[in-house]
Amino acid sequence: MNEITDVLLIEDSTTQALQLRLLLQRVGYHVRIATDGAEGWRLACSINPRLILLDVNLPLLDGFQVLTRLKRGRNTAPIPIVMLTSRDSVSDVERAIALGADDYLFKDDCLSTRGEPALLYTAVDQVLRPKN
Repeated sequence: MNEITDVLLIEDSTTQALQLRLLLQRVGYHVRIATDGAEGWRLACSINPRLILLDVNLPLLDGFQVLTRLKRGRNTAPIPIVMLTSRDSVSDVERAIALGADDYLFKDDCLSTRGEPALLYTAVDQVLRPKN
């Protein structure tokens, strides 16, 4: 595959995945979607995305398992990973950061009618913005 993938979105909810992809495509990012943890891990290893948005509650491999595998891989360890989930416990946030996640966003803050996609845009921009 020759197409550049800016963001690999690993999300099992079709509705949420489409919402997130549309939000990111609207501001110019190329987004690829994986619908379970195993597929997400395989895709991350093969397409080398610039950023991974990773849900926690996934079939086959959960987000923490995927995060652990990616951070242990020589080629995937440098890829920034933002956890994007509905889990809001402090222990989950601490665990994700301890395992190497670069950020942790709550879906309700980005996708609900009260949500603010600017939070998503800011997190993605901070990771993907060219460094001078």
